[in-house]
Amino acid sequence: MHGISYDPMHDEFFVTQPFAQAILAFRGAASGEEPPIRTIQGPLTQLADPDRLDVDPVHNEIFVPENDRVLVFRRDASGNVAPIRSLNALEGTAGPDAVAVDPVHNLIAVASWEGRRGDEKAMLLIYNRTDQGDAKPLRTIRGPRTGITGTFGLRIYPPRGWLFVAMSGPDYSGPYDKAFVGVWSVEDNGDVPPRWRIGGPDGILKQPRGMDFDPKNKTLIISDKVLNAILTYQFPEMY
Repeated sequence: MHGISYDPMHDEFFVTQPFAQAILAFRGAASGEEPPIRTIQGPLTQLADPDRLDVDPVHNEIFVPENDRVLVFRRDASGNVAPIRSLNALEGTAGPDAVAVDPVHNLIAVASWEGRRGDEKAMLLIYNRTDQGDAKPLRTIRGPRTGITGTFGLRIYPPRGWLFVAMSGPDYSGPYDKAFVGVWSVEDNGDVPPRWRIGGPDGILKQPRGMDFDPKNKTLIISDKVLNAILTYQFPEMY
């Protein structure tokens, strides 16, 4: 499972299950061999290989990048249910790779790329949260100054509108000597460098994947596949 998202308002967490073509919801206190409290699964869902997701507890929605679309489900949906809307991939791109939602600024961020993944033409697309169909992005972050060559994880810190991007390289199967976590604003547009940058080139990060925030201790938490470790950074500036 590459995707997990926690909903603090309802004390639930959601995970993707690509083999079962399903989205699973668990109690926040789940432990041991406990079944999910809800499962989104079946032909009406249009799920084929769900890999990552994000949950919006404010508007009660789940966002799932799936092939050439982002599918949106009700947070409390269960069973063989159709998405409430879908956002098509921007023309000329390979499709959404990851998604993050900002319920405060009413936006979503989508990671995608042009051509093949190894071509290093990755980009970040900012949409209105409720965009659907062939809607065009409000803003696009891409270009040599961004350092974006291939992303894996996206997270947004909604109170400040910071977009965190795990830059794992064009081929995220092994170590990448330019790996880093970059931070942009959801208002950024064009070929703009990150506001902050952790790692790379030749830094400690080798294959960053997931990120989370700890506002109480003003830290950023990053998981790294190659290091097989969880790293915590003091980051008071972001709060």
